[in-house]
Amino acid sequence: MKFTPAEARFDCTGLVSGPQDRREQALDDLATASVDVIHRVGFAVFRIGRLRLGVEESRRLSTALAERIRAALIARGAPAEMRLEIDRPQQTYVPEGFSTRTLLPHHDGQHCSYLTPSLQDAPDWDPAWREFGSSGYTTTPAHKMYQGIFLPDVGEGLSVTTYYDWLGIIDDVLDRRGIEAGDDRRATAARWIGDNLRRGLERQPEHGCAYPSFGAMLGLEEPLWHGLSFHHSEAVLTKEERIRYPAAVPLAQCCACGECEGEAARLFCHQVLMATGLTWAQFRRRWEVLAPGEHCDLLFGHNLTMLHGGLAGGPGRIIEPLCLVMDTPSGPEYERWLAASWRRSLPGAH
Repeated sequence: MKFTPAEARFDCTGLVSGPQDRREQALDDLATASVDVIHRVGFAVFRIGRLRLGVEESRRLSTALAERIRAALIARGAPAEMRLEIDRPQQTYVPEGFSTRTLLPHHDGQHCSYLTPSLQDAPDWDPAWREFGSSGYTTTPAHKMYQGIFLPDVGEGLSVTTYYDWLGIIDDVLDRRGIEAGDDRRATAARWIGDNLRRGLERQPEHGCAYPSFGAMLGLEEPLWHGLSFHHSEAVLTKEERIRYPAAVPLAQCCACGECEGEAARLFCHQVLMATGLTWAQFRRRWEVLAPGEHCDLLFGHNLTMLHGGLAGGPGRIIEPLCLVMDTPSGPEYERWLAASWRRSLPGAH
């Protein structure tokens, strides 16, 4: 079990101490210090809750910090069109019969927010393929590059966000399958992911899913693993899914590791095993990082190079998304930023 590394936990005391000009400078300094960590580690936890300021003042600080992070990223080469999107508060949905819920690995805004190759690495890639579905999604249609969550209420269960290094997972799968990386490993990985996504899009009339599934992104070919995209660990197959994918019904009853609770979790365990060679339990031990969030903390992560989830959250947990987004993920600045993100960095100052 791995927890947030020390370098990704940021003390926020300077945001409330001293005169106003010093506090403004502290915001800038904190944002500037965090952007390299967000790319190298994948996420950062800003411990605003420890300031004991109350929800309104903590929310104001979190929003101000998110804006400063946006400015710091743009100064380092992120697209100038990137904006802060404050989405509606989200209460935790807990499936019937359970006291908490666990979210499986995903990208936020997955219908149009997932890791794709940069045109610098795959010149034949079409930016239009960065949208997998145009209806039925639950978030806004903006392309989410960075995912922030402010925690006004941590609820009754655990307040733990889980993170998974998507770039590391991709590298691991390439190694396990004996795929030669060539001179530029990152470009090879980007093109491979792009080929998998393109096949998923081409086969959409067959599988009918508006989201790129974990298995499809990692090259699984079976329609079942393209058509079922899992979110809540405790969810059950719908009647329509049982009819469309009858092979999923027995798989949902027992998984390879024998530890998963919930039909979706057991199916995901099978999918992970086929895609990575690891059961869900083994995959978690290798890749899962736990990021506990206190009341009024701000968590901020790279939404494309990382997957994230949620461990045993209670129904009273509320998150307020603060995402850095673009309406159209294309153009020279975006392609440079994306190529650098594949390499855990930023393209450099303007």
